Amino acid sequence: MSVGERPVFEVRLRSKRVQREMDGLQETDHQRVLSKLRGLADEPRPQGCEKLYDDIYRLRVGDIRIIYLIDEGNKRIEVGGVRRRSERTYKCIEDLFR
Repeated sequence: MSVGERPVFEVRLRSKRVQREMDGLQETDHQRVLSKLRGLADEPRPQGCEKLYDDIYRLRVGDIRIIYLIDEGNKRIEVGGVRRRSERTYKCIEDLFR
């Protein structure tokens, strides 16, 4: 992307809960996740992302998972979760985007 060119997609945190998840990260992890989120604006399906359901994807950032929905029609990416990998990470993922 050249200087002054707008990103293709708008990246939005879906809820205040997602913002709290981001705020709870250590500074180094927060910066790494923020960098990946900015990258999603230009490339919504980067190398290493994995499709979970319909238009819901996950992206790994170390032991943190970014769970997001790609809305092609509105050119928007909605982040539904930023979580450390655990047994509960992938439970009820569809509910994040209702």
